[in-house]
Amino acid sequence: MIDLAPLFDVRLRTPRLELRLGTPEEIDELGRVAERGIHGPAEMPFSVPWTDGIGQPDFGEGFAGFHRNLLTSWSPDDWHLDLLVWADGELVGSQEMYAKGFRETSVVGTGSWLGADFQGSGIGTEMRAAVLELAFRGLGAVAATSGWLEGNRPSARVSEKLGYVETGVGEISPRGVPVPHHDLRLERRDWVSPFLVEITGLTPALPLFGAA
Repeated sequence: MIDLAPLFDVRLRTPRLELRLGTPEEIDELGRVAERGIHGPAEMPFSVPWTDGIGQPDFGEGFAGFHRNLLTSWSPDDWHLDLLVWADGELVGSQEMYAKGFRETSVVGTGSWLGADFQGSGIGTEMRAAVLELAFRGLGAVAATSGWLEGNRPSARVSEKLGYVETGVGEISPRGVPVPHHDLRLERRDWVSPFLVEITGLTPALPLFGAA
């Protein structure tokens, strides 16, 4: 069995944010942040419509189970790091970074969400910048991918600010109706972080990412 303990010591800090893995109690709290709202009922900004489960009796259990499964299924060849995000000490959302075959590709992907109460103040840009610094400076990635669904302009603006380039447009159907999905890529040579990012506790965890 893989010892994942080093992952829990990894910390990313920016001028107002801290990103790290959460305890079971903190993940339950994050679920309650989601339940207070992320987007309007007519919108679906995610490729997997997990927020449609908000309000169901088993939402909290499923939310916590999803986070547990990300760790129990962890492999250096296929991993998903879902970091909880605190802004000035308040839990506000999560920022994910993932990769498959990182040893060979040196490419990561990202995804994120913020509670509705915390949107529009630049937190999304700052937390994405934090994991991009982890990817490029910490893990030695050569590129990072992302994407946004048609209509999700806040996500598009974050990517634009950070220098991503559109590489194509496809279609996905999170609610059964095809929606254009914009594919994005950011090369390490084009990356300049707009925020100072402190990374601590990473060295012992590098083998878990396939980066050492």
